[in-house]
This record gives sequence, C-alpha cells and structure tokens, in this order.
Amino acid sequence: MRPAPASLVAGAALAGLGAMTMALLPGLPGILAVGAQVTLITFVLWPHAILPVGIVGGTAASGMLAVGRVGLIVAVHSGILATGCLALLLRRAAGHGTASRARTAADGPMAVLTAFVLAGAVYGLVQGNAGHRIAVAAYEFAVIPAYYFLATRTLGEPRALAKASHWYLAGTTVLAATELTAPGRHGGLLSTLALPPLLVAVARSRGWRRAGLVALTAVMGTDVVLAAYRAVWLAAGIALVLMLVRCTGAVRGAVAAAMGIGAVLLPLTVAALPMLQQRASLVGEEFEQSSGYRLPEAAIGLDVFTAHPFLGAGTGQVTPGVFVPDFGVTTVGPVYHVFYVMILANTGLVGLLLILRPLLRAVRTGLAATDPQAIAFAALTCGFMAAAGFAGPTDGHWELGLLPALTLLTGRRAAQPARPHLSARNSP
Repeated sequence: MRPAPASLVAGAALAGLGAMTMALLPGLPGILAVGAQVTLITFVLWPHAILPVGIVGGTAASGMLAVGRVGLIVAVHSGILATGCLALLLRRAAGHGTASRARTAADGPMAVLTAFVLAGAVYGLVQGNAGHRIAVAAYEFAVIPAYYFLATRTLGEPRALAKASHWYLAGTTVLAATELTAPGRHGGLLSTLALPPLLVAVARSRGWRRAGLVALTAVMGTDVVLAAYRAVWLAAGIALVLMLVRCTGAVRGAVAAAMGIGAVLLPLTVAALPMLQQRASLVGEEFEQSSGYRLPEAAIGLDVFTAHPFLGAGTGQVTPGVFVPDFGVTTVGPVYHVFYVMILANTGLVGLLLILRPLLRAVRTGLAATDPQAIAFAALTCGFMAAAGFAGPTDGHWELGLLPALTLLTGRRAAQPARPHLSARNSP
C-alpha cells in the first residue's frame, strides 16, 4: 500500500463519509464518530502514527470534549486504542501487518499480565463486584500491556520509531506552547516523556539542528516545571538524575547544562513574560495544598489488601459509605490515587508481582545499555514507577506500558551487530 495515492482516495472518501455522519449524528456523537473515522484511516495508512496520535490527540480531545467527565475521558482513550487495534487487524488482513513487529524480552511477562487482567475481571464478577466498576479497574490495568504491544508492533523498525517521534514531538510542542499561555491546571505529562530523549538528541546533533532541538527542549522543560503536578516533577527529576549517573560524555553534559541553565533562566523568563506568570502562580499553590484524601484512601485500600493478600478482593472492588476528607461520605475504590494500593486491593500480591516483572526487566536492560536513548527511556520508566505511588490519572498509567517497550526497542537496536554490507552512504 503506497501512502500517497491511498491517502488521496481515503481523503476523498472520508470527506463524504464525514459529511454523512455529521448529518445523521449531530452534536457530540457525530464529532466522536467522525474522529473515529479519521483516526482509523490514518492508522491504516500510517501504523506508526497510532501511539503518537493516540496519546497527543487523546489528551487534546478528552480535554476539550470530556471537561472532567471520567466516563467520557476513558471512552475517548479506550476508543482510540480500539481503533488502533482494528487498523492493525485490517492491515494484517491485507498482508501489511508484520513489517514493524519486534520481539523483546518482556513479551512473555506482558502476555501473562494480559491473561491475568482478563482472569481478574472474571474473578471480580465471581466476587459480586459491579460490572461497570470491573470495567473501570480492568481498563486501568489493561492499558499497560495494550500500550506495550502496540509499541512493539508498530515501532519495531528504526524508521518507524523515528517517524513516530516526529509526530509526537510536533503534536506535543503545539499542545505545550498553547497551554503555556493559558491559565488553569496543566499536567505536563507529555512534555516529561519528551524531555530526556530530547536531551540525548541535543547531545548527538550539531549546527542548526541542535539549535532547533534546544528550543524544543526549552519549551518542554518550561511546561514540565510549570505543570503544577507533583507526580510529573518527581518523574522528571528521577529520570534526569539517573541520566546524570548512567550516561557519559556529551549526554551527561547536556543534561547537566539543561538543569543548570534552566534553574537560572526560567525564573527570569517567567518574570519577563506575563503570560507565564499565571502558570507560575499555580506552582506555589500546589506546594501549599495538601491532598488530604490520599492517605485515608490508601489506608482503606490496604485494609482490603490485608483481608485478601494474595488475589485481592477482585477487580472492581469498592468500600462503600466511608468518610474521606475533602470528599465526605463516599465510596472508595476500585481506583485509588496510589496506583500500588489499587493493585493490591484489586489483585493482591500476585497482581503486583505480575505488573512489576516486565517493568523491572525493562529497567534492568535499559540502565545497563550503551545506547543513551535506552537509558533515557529506562530512567523515565523508573521516574513514573515512583510517581505511580502518588498519582492515579483518569486515563491510566499507560506510560508504564509505553516506556518499557521503547526501552527494550532502543536497547535491542543498539545491541544488534552492524551489517557489513551496508555502505557508509546507506548506513543510518
């Protein structure tokens, strides 16, 4: 399938189909249906776009359409995942499904985790947990292997990974630059994922390319610092410190320079630009505020774990009628603001071990690698594993599936011996 002619035909068909859809389904349903059509055709033509478009587009779409509605946020993200899987199935049926597939050391553990998530949902039904709560909790667990396998099946080739990186950087830069000028709470998650790999790219580049990458790094770093989200600060801080420890030469210098220059120039930039001052004011508020509900919620979840230590109380478990500060009397669970408490309460020690096993395998491989990109992704994995102890995002900890896959893919690429028949002109 050649993208250029196929995209022309698809574009013409999509225009007519979109008009018909909006006529038949006005309002939000029509917008969602047209969005599904656009993403499906995009993913069929360019499978390497599934993750960057899904991540950046899902964040933007849920921010504009959901406006805090948890069910719609989950529906948007899970719908994009389902569309990506459908696109891969269609490509496979057409004979184009395995070009970018790659096997890694965590395939087996992630497959076991997938089976356990399905078994946990059945166990939750047996325990009498509500179906909609089982679906929510299962989604939170399932996004980890889902993002992992989507990455290993669409980004296995270096060219596909490079293209996906360009799509991701373009979307994240636009989103970050837009959000920097807007008041309100901002996560900075997407910028955090881009920052360490960008620093590696800065160290490897020269001339105008380096200047452009430095500018991108400045935008991403500013968005992270002004995120007003402590879990993001923790993840980014751990990642940069690990890179200072594990990387060498120019990469270590780039990381140290970014941290030092940022500490000096960022306060001056904020003081000079009024549009950043509103964002900066949220940073101080975040330090002053205390999320008092986390500890009571964690205590309730640990009580559930204590009563059911091995398999938990079943996926979708809840404790109704509990008083929680800042919430009042409410139902606690199945999703907790501490991800590890959620794992223990829903799936017990068995679930915790099955989730940690592929993550730790990827971290060990990445931190021992010689490729600084693999080290950067492994460091980010460590950072977000730590942040998961303090955060429970609505769309799940999908980065714990994506980052191990990227760690192993880049480490695998670096470990492959060079092919001697390639000339210097054709070699990457």
